[in-house]
Amino acid sequence: MTSALQITIDAPVASFRNPLYSGVQVTLPCPPPSTVAGLLAAAVGGWDRMPPDARFAMAFTAQGKGVDLETFHPLAKAGKKPAPTPKDHEFLARTTLTLWVLDHLDLWERALRRPVWPLRLGRSQDLASAHTRRVTLHPGQGTQGHALLPAEASTSGMQLRMPHSISADRSRIQWGTYRYASQGSRAHIDSPWHTSDGQAVVPLAPVHPNAGSSKPVELAHIWAKSADKRAQPPQQGEALTTHLQATTRALDTLHSRIGPLPETDGQFWNRARLACLFHDAGKVPDGFQTMVGNPPPTQPWGKRHEIYSLAFVEHVLAHLPEDERTRIGLGVVTHHRPLAGGEGSIRNEARPLIRPEDFHDHFAPVDSTSANALAIWLARAADVPVPQEVTPQELAQAGHRLLNRILTHWERGQSPDEAAGLSALLLQGAITLADHVASAHGHLLTDHPLTSIDYPTQLRSTLKAKGAHTYAHQEQAHTTTTHMVLRAPTGQGKTEAALLWATTHTQHSAHETGGTPRLFYALPYLASINAMATRLREDLDHDQVGVVHSRAASFYLSTATCDTTQADRTRTDRQHASRAVAQANASRLFRELVRVTTPYQLLRGALGGTAHSSTLLDSANSTFVFDELHAYEPRRLGMILAMMELWVRLGGRIAVLSATLPDRLLETIRAALGPDHKVQLVEPDSDHTWPRRHRLHLREEHLTGPASIEEITGALRAGHSVAVIANNVADAWYLYDQLAPLARELHGEDAALLLHSRFKTGDRNRIEEAIRERFGTRTTPRQPGLLVATQVVEVSLDVDFDVLHTSAAPLEALLQRFGRVNRVAALEHPAPVVVHRPHYAPRGKSGPDCADKVYDAEPTQLGWDILVRHQDGELDEQLFTAWLDDIYNGPWGKRWQDHTDASQELFRDQFLAFDEPLNDTTALSKAFDEMFDGVEGILAKDRKDYKDALQNTSPGEERGTGKLLASQYLIPLPHYARALGTWDHTLNVLVIDAEYEADRGLIAIHPPGNAGNTYQPGVLL
Repeated sequence: MTSALQITIDAPVASFRNPLYSGVQVTLPCPPPSTVAGLLAAAVGGWDRMPPDARFAMAFTAQGKGVDLETFHPLAKAGKKPAPTPKDHEFLARTTLTLWVLDHLDLWERALRRPVWPLRLGRSQDLASAHTRRVTLHPGQGTQGHALLPAEASTSGMQLRMPHSISADRSRIQWGTYRYASQGSRAHIDSPWHTSDGQAVVPLAPVHPNAGSSKPVELAHIWAKSADKRAQPPQQGEALTTHLQATTRALDTLHSRIGPLPETDGQFWNRARLACLFHDAGKVPDGFQTMVGNPPPTQPWGKRHEIYSLAFVEHVLAHLPEDERTRIGLGVVTHHRPLAGGEGSIRNEARPLIRPEDFHDHFAPVDSTSANALAIWLARAADVPVPQEVTPQELAQAGHRLLNRILTHWERGQSPDEAAGLSALLLQGAITLADHVASAHGHLLTDHPLTSIDYPTQLRSTLKAKGAHTYAHQEQAHTTTTHMVLRAPTGQGKTEAALLWATTHTQHSAHETGGTPRLFYALPYLASINAMATRLREDLDHDQVGVVHSRAASFYLSTATCDTTQADRTRTDRQHASRAVAQANASRLFRELVRVTTPYQLLRGALGGTAHSSTLLDSANSTFVFDELHAYEPRRLGMILAMMELWVRLGGRIAVLSATLPDRLLETIRAALGPDHKVQLVEPDSDHTWPRRHRLHLREEHLTGPASIEEITGALRAGHSVAVIANNVADAWYLYDQLAPLARELHGEDAALLLHSRFKTGDRNRIEEAIRERFGTRTTPRQPGLLVATQVVEVSLDVDFDVLHTSAAPLEALLQRFGRVNRVAALEHPAPVVVHRPHYAPRGKSGPDCADKVYDAEPTQLGWDILVRHQDGELDEQLFTAWLDDIYNGPWGKRWQDHTDASQELFRDQFLAFDEPLNDTTALSKAFDEMFDGVEGILAKDRKDYKDALQNTSPGEERGTGKLLASQYLIPLPHYARALGTWDHTLNVLVIDAEYEADRGLIAIHPPGNAGNTYQPGVLL
């Protein structure tokens, strides 16, 4: 908390002329900062009596607005007498300007009690009165309300370009871009302070005409970053001291968010802060300065500045124990490059540095005056004794000494022990993340949306307004203080229960650690992640929820807005895309405290290295919600369970949600977390009535058979919405061709849709949106029509159909498909779910039989046998759990358990021992990506459009904008599809010669050099 002076200025009438209008006197909706600055200067008696660093936060309201007619007398020209001119003049009525100042409180209190000159708000005749009071401001996020904010602080309200300060002789005007909502905004702002009633307090930049010269940058002649000519306006190079200060500030924010780190000693954060302060000190050599254009022209250097940074660690921190300097140096030297492994490693770069003389010659020349000035600055910033002046040769000796200690202690990059390896990886993550945040001029949110809005109270109020209340299992989740597995029916608030549980653990963690835990909400499919993110952004504020997956920028693009209203469509698209890239980059820099993601993004923390160590650090002392954990096959599930064990060691709290979680998986989760960690099962009471939303029917004929098509045709003629889910793309095409013409004839051109995984990104987004609009759970009234799809709809789309026809599959997959029908129980009677017996055949020329050449035969047949016992019966999800228990308790379930355990053990041994935590992880990362992500390709006919989108950049747009726009042409393919196309090294993308239709997707591929041989996607493609 901090003390501030709140200044309230009232004026019955005020106007602030907008200079862009000449024929009428139009008023701005609020006073420009320069106007407020003039009022304050009048209070103290002029600019020379006003502190140069004077800053304020402000909010403004007007209770009315009017127009009067005023006579204006133009200035006379020589020999002419101007005629008076009447003009309409807008004014604001009953206005209140509220200011908050945090410095010079006594001065402002005295000045506003008895102003030197009259206070005027706007024009000279618009007199105002002021009164003050001392208030207490609280740290963290607040509500925007009627505040005037820098444009980058919010996306809510009108964007205004207004003067910020005006020179005393009025010859120079400094302009600023702001956001202001005249009707007020409920948006939550990442503000440094807020009032007791939640109003965000965001101090604006100093407004004194001389403010820009009040505090020069120290050692401004030493740069850390080159000038950014792409910025609008272009920016000069960033001083090294500025960057080091920004990095340590980011580290301090990380510390405040994460709190004390388990598995490390009590000096971790002090060590990390010193490493951040020293991490780029090695940029002082002349060669680096020339490389960043200081002075121009730029010239390549080719040396590793982080190695030279070790000289300052050893020299300036000489008072610390040798072991402590070694640990700090290890964090410094690995913040860009791996310690060992690969040509670019630190060990490889250090090979020629055999003697101190080699170290000196390698980095020379170094200006002695600049190096010693930097050493003094570092000592003062670190609050340590100022070192004696040294020569560049002596500095090189210090750097060489510390480098050798690190390479000796971490021989070949191998950790001395497991504890040291994990601690070193977390240290690398802290420095890397702080450096990236500072370099991007980003910021990290610190006020958790669940607690700042009091989510439990908000949820109960919302339900009460609808005549509803929380379920018993939701209240039990709210009071659960351990890890949790929640098993509850679809549509009965599992997400809300998870957020209630997370609120409790956020509060407990904040109390125990003093930090603010991140909430990771993990789901298995991208479309389900996007749907959940949209939902949470509505409930918790758009700016507070991030999305982290391989298509995050595409999600942000789909939700982006743009102020531009011009007809230049291409530029508008690029503006949308640039903003989406900026949002995705901010989420990638761990900005938000609530993030919706895939488990695979979190698993990358185990890879470590400069690319992934920050992910592991950010997961410490966090809360994790895993939705539909049973959707993962044993290999991937084992990896997730192994990471759960590590997250718990690092202070994490785990929740798993499902409507149909088998008991064997529950016990597997408990075993993974260990006997010292209780896992509470939360589910409805035994007398709870589970909704019966489905009636089961079985058909011996395959889904593509004539009788099956006839039955589906009958449902379409009856005016139903029908989902037809096939096990492979070939069957989906056939069914779509047979059924779509009738659906369109009966119910309109947009009544038939096809969805599978082999569409261009842009087309798939369009189709998914069309599906949601026609068949979404919130669509009223319900509309008839047809969706033919593959497995992509199992957990991906929030849709609701009247009838389901599906080919048989393993029970978990079938139950997810059932969940797309009568999803919100809006139908009077249970909806029919019709399951057709699949064909069994090998995937290739030989091998075991698989259901429709996709699913393993045994679990599919076991599920079918259970369904036979319930044919024509009404179903509820409590029954589904018993079905799954039957399968998992049998021989197949024992083999599933063995596979899961083996995967968990393998992942733990290979990735979580941290034997070589700082070594090169390029190969591991590539293998990991291939395991989960496949490859993407473009059509040969799209190559020009792809290239144009990629390369036709606009001034000032975010890096990656072109890549995002070009991604709309990408088609996801399995990794073996590389052999079916040609790799374009210029565009770095796979190009395929293929047949494609916008409503059918990828139809056939013609492999290069294989004339007449066409590859048709079917089972696996």
